[in-house]
Amino acid sequence: MKIINTACSRSVRDSLSKNNRQKPVFNPRFERLQIFSRILTLLMIFTLFLLPAKSRAAEKLDLNRASYDEIAALPVSEKIARELYERIEYQGYFTSIYQLRDIPGMDVGTFNKLKDLVKIVPVKSESKVQERIERIYYRLERWSSNEGINSDFIDLWIEKALEPIDINSIRYEDLVNLQNVSPVDAVAILNQRQITHWFRNERDLRYTPGLSNYAFRSVRYFVQYREENHTNWHGNVLLRMDNTPFMATEAEQSSQAQNLDLLQNRLTGVNQIPSVYSKARFTKGKHLEFGVAYIRTLGEPMHYALTKPFHFPKVKYNFIWKNLQWKDLVMRRLILGYYKVTLGQGVVMENTDFFTPRKSGYGFRKRFNGLSGDLSRTREFTLRGLAFELDYRNLRGIGFVSYDSRDAILNKDKYQGKASFNHFVVLDQRFPYTPGDSLRGPDNYDLSWLNAVKELTYGGHLQYTFTPGTFFGMSYYESAYDRYLDPNPYEIVGQDNSGNQNWDIRQVTADSEIKQAYGGAAARGSNPFWNKAISFRRVYGFNFQTVWRNIALQGEYGILDKSSSGFRFGAGPRALVASVYWQQENFNVLALYRDYALGFDNPYQRSFSNYRRYKGTIFEDYYYLQSPLYGQLYINNPQPQAEQGFYLNTYYQMLRQVTLRMEYDNWLRKSDRAKNYRLVGTVDYRPVYPLVIQLRQKWQAREPQNDLTPNRFYKNYEFRGRLRFRLSNYDAFDILYANSKLIVHPRPRVFGDMALDGEAIAANYSHNFNRNFRLSGMLAYYKGFFWNFEETQFVVMDSRRGALRFWLSVYSRLTSNLSVRLKYTADHHKPINNIRFEPWQSTLDANKGKMFAAPWNRSQEHNFYLELNYNF
Repeated sequence: MKIINTACSRSVRDSLSKNNRQKPVFNPRFERLQIFSRILTLLMIFTLFLLPAKSRAAEKLDLNRASYDEIAALPVSEKIARELYERIEYQGYFTSIYQLRDIPGMDVGTFNKLKDLVKIVPVKSESKVQERIERIYYRLERWSSNEGINSDFIDLWIEKALEPIDINSIRYEDLVNLQNVSPVDAVAILNQRQITHWFRNERDLRYTPGLSNYAFRSVRYFVQYREENHTNWHGNVLLRMDNTPFMATEAEQSSQAQNLDLLQNRLTGVNQIPSVYSKARFTKGKHLEFGVAYIRTLGEPMHYALTKPFHFPKVKYNFIWKNLQWKDLVMRRLILGYYKVTLGQGVVMENTDFFTPRKSGYGFRKRFNGLSGDLSRTREFTLRGLAFELDYRNLRGIGFVSYDSRDAILNKDKYQGKASFNHFVVLDQRFPYTPGDSLRGPDNYDLSWLNAVKELTYGGHLQYTFTPGTFFGMSYYESAYDRYLDPNPYEIVGQDNSGNQNWDIRQVTADSEIKQAYGGAAARGSNPFWNKAISFRRVYGFNFQTVWRNIALQGEYGILDKSSSGFRFGAGPRALVASVYWQQENFNVLALYRDYALGFDNPYQRSFSNYRRYKGTIFEDYYYLQSPLYGQLYINNPQPQAEQGFYLNTYYQMLRQVTLRMEYDNWLRKSDRAKNYRLVGTVDYRPVYPLVIQLRQKWQAREPQNDLTPNRFYKNYEFRGRLRFRLSNYDAFDILYANSKLIVHPRPRVFGDMALDGEAIAANYSHNFNRNFRLSGMLAYYKGFFWNFEETQFVVMDSRRGALRFWLSVYSRLTSNLSVRLKYTADHHKPINNIRFEPWQSTLDANKGKMFAAPWNRSQEHNFYLELNYNF
């Protein structure tokens, strides 16, 4: 998305000035006003076109399918509205309009009013699973479409929504993994159950002391109030295709590497085909589950698990046996195939390819706890093998063993006749060889980075629970490799035009994070279970949590073992995360502290941090490397940066109409001792019910005085204002204005102060023609840096000259089980008129006073997104 603006040479400008050509006056404010007026005109036409001819106000409300808000909008008291809603919720659908007279408090006058406003449409008898699909179809659509990196949550939520678990026997671990449920909420439910012995219905759950409203509104969709035997098959099938480019944080890297496209095609023999992600999950009753997934990114070659006697693509799969009990011993999960392990706060173990900034474990940064099947888009840090989770009274144990391949950059230097490996790397496109690095190509050293290292990983977690929500656990894992681990930066960093090594010339203090990477002599060693192992990595630690009333305290401590001879406790770099969470009905606050040693190089660490590992190092400056694609060592690195800092997050609903949110983070980057802070404040104001005004301001900066790094100082200001109109029939109309400024002070590759401005205005409209068909769209103009949530996708954009972007999405439930979503996105940048004259040309001298035409360079993008989703 980045456009290079080529300026005229000085000689051309001098020649143009001699001709006394008058240049038009450019007024940026006038230009923005024109663009804004055009956008509003298009939005008005778009809105009028979509509005139905007949007002919805004249349509009768289908009472059997109405939400509580729709019933409360009728001319009835709040008590009658609640009685109507609970009558449908607990006793079934109405079959006649005259059944309304049986509602407590219903008089003749109210009944006569309702007769003209509501209708009773019979609902055919369906299975219980089908009824749940109809009840929460909009939630299933939202979960499936926004799966992102939390596929383990999505799988659990869909499973429990279709076959709810008995709340009178649910465990703490199951509760805390549900949407919007904090440790305080989970303990409140368990304590109330211990006092009352059981929950009879949803009303009992609602009046649980200490249970937040957000948690209650979420839990009710996943639980039932009596034990039911589930014996039928159910599950979910998803197919997703798109040609959306990789995240725009890689825009510079991609633009520098665009000259390598021809080389990539020659190495792979493929065209730019769309990315494909598909998965299918099937569950039988309470004890059996299996699934399969296929992942292929944009323009990537096909990878096969079998080529003889036929070609079969490489897929992810798992078979899961659940809830197998023998007396007090319960096998919660036994998984064969691909699985995911998350222990504590992610310091010791969480295997995913994706980095999430400020992953605190609460709210939108929730972390899955325990063991689950893995059908996500993770391809590098997968665990494939056998894993189990056991419960014996107050003891909980997790064990796992995995044998799988890892993509890695191999060194050209060899040890004992075999190439060592430098770093693991998460690849966007898994090509056999590195495009642009001919020395590692098949004609020279023949060092493929695909499946370059075999890894044997095993470990476990043992936890004792004292009371609900209060426990102490110990974690351990060890990985063995069939190659030596030698993180030599000279094997990654390239040379300048004079043949000098960039690593020796460009080194800054932040590069100490590269120097502290784990490997060398400390990693050499054998393994008793695998005779091919010649290097290893060992990490262990402990975690704890306690909940007292409405306060939760939790933390994790990890150690990377670097003892030179045998195992010695405490010998190695360490990492710590500790947090306190306080929750009230309309207020909560999270305080978190983290401290990661510079040498704590754990590839499975996914704990809280602001930046990913190698931020500010030479790995971020891809143009210094032997191939621009080696920049993925930073761009796609899921490990957190070595930081020490304090984070504060608070939410406060001061009035029914006003909600305040605040984030504050102050941290020290360990590599160069640079101090950073980040402050974000958000205000939501709802003057009337359909309208919400949201204001968000961010301040972020690095300290001005730091002699250890040339990256002296920067400031980042960002403002976002949004108007949200909630219309009838769940329609919505949003207007967004965003403005940002990044100020960078002198550093080696920037001359003088530099201010990067960003500005954007956007409008979104969503119209539900009925409960089965929706049309959504957005129209936006932006200049500079701009990020946005576009229905099912999070996108980051950048345009120096300005761009017009729009998308249109159609969602339809073809049947009660099958839905389809089709989205088209277009991005049109303002053109650049590049004029170039060669030294031997005398065009200007021969044609004085005449204007010359030149071709316009316009950058355009056209992307599509297709999704099919089937729940049964």
